Amino acid sequence: MVKTINAQGIRSPNAAILADNVIKNLDDTNEEVRFILSPGAEEGMENVAHKHGYTLEVTKSGNLIEAGMIPSGKTMKEINVTGDVCPGPVITVGNIIANLTVGERIKVIAASQETLDDITMAIQSSGSGVIGQGTEGELHYLIAEKAEKQEAASSAVVSRDRVVIAQSNGIGNAERAYATFLFSQVALSMGKEVTIFLLMDGAGIGKKGNAKGVKHPEFERLDHLMEDVIKAGATVYVCELSAKFRGIGADDLVEGVRLAGAATYLELLSNPANAVVNF
Repeated sequence: MVKTINAQGIRSPNAAILADNVIKNLDDTNEEVRFILSPGAEEGMENVAHKHGYTLEVTKSGNLIEAGMIPSGKTMKEINVTGDVCPGPVITVGNIIANLTVGERIKVIAASQETLDDITMAIQSSGSGVIGQGTEGELHYLIAEKAEKQEAASSAVVSRDRVVIAQSNGIGNAERAYATFLFSQVALSMGKEVTIFLLMDGAGIGKKGNAKGVKHPEFERLDHLMEDVIKAGATVYVCELSAKFRGIGADDLVEGVRLAGAATYLELLSNPANAVVNF
């Protein structure tokens, strides 16, 4: 349970006096309280938090300050993704948020605002929210809060919670091959249902042993990445026609990959609920 109190315009030390009165009159001592303040009004809040056994977490949002009084034992987790290569930060944060309970928060620290912008988009797509952002020295941070994902307000709005990734280039284009599975990891971390369709030269990726020799210094081996995506719940198809052209049979496929025909592919493409990405 979180209580939010808008105290804009109340200056220090009156804001701290208000906070003290609110905290000591709470019915539930496990309740978190957020105070929305004008800049500078947070002075004295640390003493109030310490007095009542709370942890103070101050974040900046535009021209306002949010002072959160967090009960002991409920301090939010801090995630540092500086140095991580895209899409690593999005996947890391998405997986953590997926395991939070509604109302729990995390603080994400990154080297650039661009990284946080990407993470913010993923968080909002998953139904949760970003409640504050700021800087600490040369680093950037955001505060995210887990929320229940809301259904679309109108039945006329198509919610694209399913992603279809079509891969037709194969291991001859390592960048596109990696993108197929890295983008899949991001989509899965955002709570989306993922289907990968390997066709034309892309069909070779699904054959046992073919992806073992593909390794970029910044990422794990391609075959391991594919295994991770399958274990995480992605459906992976190999085009039956493309497989026949290349002498690939069902027994030649990586575990978890299966053959599918043209009708399956066309149905995936024509379904308006599917967002389609081509590599």
